[in-house]
Amino acid sequence: MKIVGHRMDAVHVNHRGDWVFITVETDAGIAGIGEMRAGRNYAPQVASARRMLDALKGRDPREVETIFHDLRNGAKGRADGFAISGIEPALWDILGKSLDAPVFRLLGGSNASEIRLYANINRATTDRTPEGFASNAAEAVRQGFDAIKLAPFDGLPRDVDCAVDAADGIACMEAVREAIGPDVDLLIDCHSHFTVNGSLQVADALRPLDLFWFEQPTPESNRAACLAVKERCGMTTAGGEQRMFREEWTGVLEHRTMDIIMPDVTVVGGIAELKTVADAASGWDIPTAPHGPFGPIAIASHLHAMAACPASIILEYGWGEIPWRHELMRPVEVIENGRIRLTERPGLGFELNPDLLDAHRVELKG
Repeated sequence: MKIVGHRMDAVHVNHRGDWVFITVETDAGIAGIGEMRAGRNYAPQVASARRMLDALKGRDPREVETIFHDLRNGAKGRADGFAISGIEPALWDILGKSLDAPVFRLLGGSNASEIRLYANINRATTDRTPEGFASNAAEAVRQGFDAIKLAPFDGLPRDVDCAVDAADGIACMEAVREAIGPDVDLLIDCHSHFTVNGSLQVADALRPLDLFWFEQPTPESNRAACLAVKERCGMTTAGGEQRMFREEWTGVLEHRTMDIIMPDVTVVGGIAELKTVADAASGWDIPTAPHGPFGPIAIASHLHAMAACPASIILEYGWGEIPWRHELMRPVEVIENGRIRLTERPGLGFELNPDLLDAHRVELKG
């Protein structure tokens, strides 16, 4: 089997940008799908992916690890890393289809357990008031989700040093807790807006809300700050979504800078690299909760990796962004009571719906 071509398709989602899908085509008539990190400004990774995919023509796509390492050794920056992270799942999809087996089986995983999702309502919430967040949180709970996340400090500058300056975001969290009740898990993403002092004050203000985790309160490039917050905030800390390839995780694990790691399949290097990182973390007794509030192919890729990583605890789901999300897949994406279950369908188990792809297609940037 040889790679003979490729295509990339973009669909517009909302004010947050686009989803971009990569299809790798073979001379055996089998095609594999991956999803690349996109958003609003993704021209550099599109250019990188095109260059890489052209260079892969004639290669056997089933040699996933060999191709990954060849691409990784030639990577020169983050755009190349994003491109690799979009291509690699497509190769796993081809391998699974060629063997009539789901990817998680090839990784040694099981579909015995449902995978719990948390509804990230942040991207769908354009009314950034306590009432706006609370309304969407309550709707997600009505739909069956029992874990909700938001990032209510997005309008703040960096290096906020006291909780008073974060009062509006704290009020949003309080309103959401009141709306969802005490039995639904509540998560917060701080997007690195705080100093150590600011993080600790905000943690104190949020403590009565009984948070599931306190995500990325300080910039993760500052190891000392991360450790200070982790050790003193009295909450479970989480983060790491921007870390690319396994080597960027060694310091996190060695120094235990966070309680839960959040590798992202569209950033870390793909499915196998996410599993490598998650397995390494499990050796330090650190659980994994993949980041990725993006499109349905990214979710599918995360699911297969999680099914092969017993220390995975919960998966991010971009809630409420578009009404046609589930139908973009064939078969449709099925979520029941905030849970999703893998099947024995080969490869990643999904294809893109060409009619919806055409209906929402936009020109690729790059």
